[in-house]
Amino acid sequence: MRREWFDPFRSDVEVVFAAAEQLVQKYPEPMSEHALEQIHLVNPLLRDSGHSYIGYIIPLWLQLSDGLPPEKAHKLSTACLMHMLYFLNQDEVMDERPEDVTLKLSLGNLYYVNAICAYSELFSLSSPFWTYFRQYVEDWAMSVTGENSIDYFKRSPLLIAQKAAPLQLGAAGSLLLLEQKHRITPVCSAVNIALMTLQMTDDFTDTKQDAVHGNYNSFLSHISAALEHNYPVHPVSERVHDNVYNTQFMNSYVDIAQQYNLRLTSSNSGISHLEAFNSYLCDMLGHAVQDIEQHKKMLLQGGFHYWISEKQHLS
Repeated sequence: MRREWFDPFRSDVEVVFAAAEQLVQKYPEPMSEHALEQIHLVNPLLRDSGHSYIGYIIPLWLQLSDGLPPEKAHKLSTACLMHMLYFLNQDEVMDERPEDVTLKLSLGNLYYVNAICAYSELFSLSSPFWTYFRQYVEDWAMSVTGENSIDYFKRSPLLIAQKAAPLQLGAAGSLLLLEQKHRITPVCSAVNIALMTLQMTDDFTDTKQDAVHGNYNSFLSHISAALEHNYPVHPVSERVHDNVYNTQFMNSYVDIAQQYNLRLTSSNSGISHLEAFNSYLCDMLGHAVQDIEQHKKMLLQGGFHYWISEKQHLS
């Protein structure tokens, strides 16, 4: 199936990742090797890299839709990619406590330096870009430090997007380069919805893992609110665990994403690729729930029927 928000931009994405590889090849060993491995892991041209496209693809969308010059679009996209890698490492250290924490933090700082240098080539010190930069990083910092005590999703689903707030820099930066500052607020509000939907899909996939590690998860929040469990202040209860595959809770969770998708598509943000991307995420979330429901039905019909169905699926 053609993905309108990605497939037309394959050649541009190739340029961006080649530029990122050139940057990390200058790192001292063995960090250069590790950085290349990490870049390959998030390169959608090499593998299924999840849905991290939103972190760097917005300048490429605006190159096509609004005429952002290719050189500036590619440079800003590369800066956003390096910045995204920095935050991916930060999040991994906070959420998963990996054994190679020193390497992750060290690489993250090198990514950060590359991102700042690239941003500085595009925006002067007096540019309002740096005001947005500071605000988005502050939003991220407030979000990640409050996750153990504040139920963001219950307060407002959009608040879970703050954890990815710096990814809005691709939109804000592109519009400043296009001298369209007046569009930043409505466009970034639309981007925020996509970031929320992306977090919702990730959380739905990682529900059990996040419950084990004690990480904040919007689907666990959704279930907890329905069961009147005080989340995340209190650990996830057995009753919450038992309702992870509750049909009503899964469907109502998808409904929230769909409601915000409707808000996005009617917002006139002017970025059709963003609307297509968010609709794609909503569809993926809906399909994930349908797959679980089908799995449950087969199990209820008995072990032999399930074995036959699985054999047919594999063949």
